[in-house]
Amino acid sequence: MSNLRHVRKARITVESLEGRQLLSGLDQAIMQAVGSVAAQVQKAVASKAVATNPAAASAIVSALGGGVGSEWANLIRRQVRNPQSVVRQFIAGQTTYSTTGITFRTPHEQSLFTGRPYDQLLPLAAGGAVFKNNVMEFATILRGEFRDPDTSYYVFGVDRGAGGSLGPRFAARPGITPDALVTITVGPYGSSATGEIRDLTDGSVQSIDASRIVIRGATLRVFLDTSQFPSRGAALNRYRFAMWTQTQPGTDIADVASFAPDTSMIPIAVLRTVAARR
Repeated sequence: MSNLRHVRKARITVESLEGRQLLSGLDQAIMQAVGSVAAQVQKAVASKAVATNPAAASAIVSALGGGVGSEWANLIRRQVRNPQSVVRQFIAGQTTYSTTGITFRTPHEQSLFTGRPYDQLLPLAAGGAVFKNNVMEFATILRGEFRDPDTSYYVFGVDRGAGGSLGPRFAARPGITPDALVTITVGPYGSSATGEIRDLTDGSVQSIDASRIVIRGATLRVFLDTSQFPSRGAALNRYRFAMWTQTQPGTDIADVASFAPDTSMIPIAVLRTVAARR
């Protein structure tokens, strides 16, 4: 049975900027949710200052309008109290901004990566949150659509309380200490998507129903349930996550294209009053 039926895509326009493909335009639902904030971001992107660092501007714009759904716009509104200030920080040269549930970053490969940095391996934003009905959603917006001719891997590392005792997943990133991994495997050119949840405390593995993995343009989302992540000592609102992309599964950091955030884990947002939409 082909996994193509389970990979949902929508048309999205792109434009060339300094030789790279950037997401162009803001999703209407996000525009309605963030209102004047999106307009401020667009205005900043048009400024000469941001034009000198298009990846930084793109990280913010795409996070607001990458098709991740209105629940993420609501999360941004709740957690990012002053988005204009965030934009100014990126203009000034900041490369990463993180808050509970979501992180933005300028897209680039980490220094130890030895592969080819396809746009689909370079995240602009990553999020982890619990929405209505205990739906736990992980999402990422990438630098470009799925055009890699090889299989790629998208990993959301989760710390439920035991990560510190297990130690870092990669020695060069001592701040990233997951005790569970959500791994989404995407076939060449985005042709398929499968996933699993691996509990690093006991080695157990749960397959993820392919219908719960959604790809639209340069956005990847996976919908899970909190019951799939039993506590290992922490309360749900104390869970933490980080996201990274790989060209091969495993613990060799040379196969990791990029991290979000770069060196740490951030708290998962718990917003059960907000309905998640696909």
